Amino acid sequence: MLASFLLDSPGVGEVMLQLESHDFFLPQHSLIYRHIQHLVAKGKPPDGLLVLESLVSSGELEAAGGAGYVSQIPDGMPRICNLSFYVRILKAKTQLRKYAHNAQAIVEMALGANGDADAVLERIASLSAQLREEVGQNRILRFRSGAEIAMAAEDDVQWIVPGFVARGAITELGAKVKMGKTTLILSLVRAVAEGLSFLGKSTLKTPTVYLTEQPIVSFRHAMQRADLLGRDDFRVLLHSDLRGMPWPGVAAAAVNECKRIGAFLLVVDTLPQFADLKGDSENNSGDALTAMRPLQRAAADEIGTIVLRHERKSGGDVGDSGRGSSAFAGVVDIVLSLRKPEGNSKKTQRVLHALSRFSGTPSELLLELSESGYISLGEPHEAAVKEARDSIIVVAPKSEAEAADLSELVENSKVPRATAQRALKELVEEGLLSRLGEGKKGNPHRYFQTENRFRPTSDTGGQKECANELSLGKSS
Repeated sequence: MLASFLLDSPGVGEVMLQLESHDFFLPQHSLIYRHIQHLVAKGKPPDGLLVLESLVSSGELEAAGGAGYVSQIPDGMPRICNLSFYVRILKAKTQLRKYAHNAQAIVEMALGANGDADAVLERIASLSAQLREEVGQNRILRFRSGAEIAMAAEDDVQWIVPGFVARGAITELGAKVKMGKTTLILSLVRAVAEGLSFLGKSTLKTPTVYLTEQPIVSFRHAMQRADLLGRDDFRVLLHSDLRGMPWPGVAAAAVNECKRIGAFLLVVDTLPQFADLKGDSENNSGDALTAMRPLQRAAADEIGTIVLRHERKSGGDVGDSGRGSSAFAGVVDIVLSLRKPEGNSKKTQRVLHALSRFSGTPSELLLELSESGYISLGEPHEAAVKEARDSIIVVAPKSEAEAADLSELVENSKVPRATAQRALKELVEEGLLSRLGEGKKGNPHRYFQTENRFRPTSDTGGQKECANELSLGKSS
């Protein structure tokens, strides 16, 4: 800063209005700056020669470090135009020194108390209140330019699970009771512990800190299903072990544990339980925002956080279906909802709905619970078409003479009509079914299996089996 003044860098005049001599830590720097201010006030340029003359005439040259010290300050320093950046640093350091001085005074008061504890405590309380007020008023805020924000593009997001969980972001997962949300998240945790794919997406390998409301007996069973027992990179805090500690302290301890073991992922299952939101407090937006604030601090530390909550019985759109205030969803970056698929579906299937501030998050995914955890079957309508194809190809006639129309195939396969139409179109285009008729009243389209073709009957991990193996395996 002093070199910039002596070199007459651009913007010096505006910057000097913001600085006081006591903002400089070293006494000689403070003294030199006072002489610079004196010259500027007289309308003179604060170059090195005039500053030296001013110090000599006042008899303060030696206190400023001597002629050699003052003369070498600008040596090797460029003329810079972003002085305001360095002013902010200087002002912040000034405030920190002041707070450190006040804190030291409080310590000395406490250590020096001798029989007058009440009076000392009163002075300490007064000084502490003043300190808290000044910190609140003088906190240095960082305003970012559009250019700075552009540098932090979405492409630079460090995903833990692409589209669903990111470092420095908060994800909320809502579901009705016993819908499988804990199972889903533990499956995710197991994947990131090994850096394995999850729902068809590559993951960032990381340890996890997990806060659970479940008792140890049931949670141990859930961990065993997810193959997480015995792992040192999975740290668990049971709600029963809180010992009355308030939520902000619990969240701070969880963040510290993440930092200690190098974990990028923190899971809170469920937030209302740990934040002690009782009665109507879960519906109060102020209480909701207070509960979320510690997790926003975790996000500021580049920790990815997953918050689990129960959905209200009436359900609703993703984003406002969670039980309680909508302020919860307003704070998070990604809102997920785990639900049963519409219509007749397997008991092991769920649909993961999403709202997100990131374009890479799919709006819907059909999931199925397997022995190794949840797997993605793709978008629900695409998965439905895949199942319809297999069902239709099984019941489709094998000869042209027996060709069946759409209504017959729908009745025999139990596939919804609209889905069957899409499936038939694909099967014909791929040559798996042949089509007759003009598609008009009195002459509808009719379908039968194409001769000498492979017929897919199942789709396991993307590998289709052939129903008519011809005689490949049998003849051999």
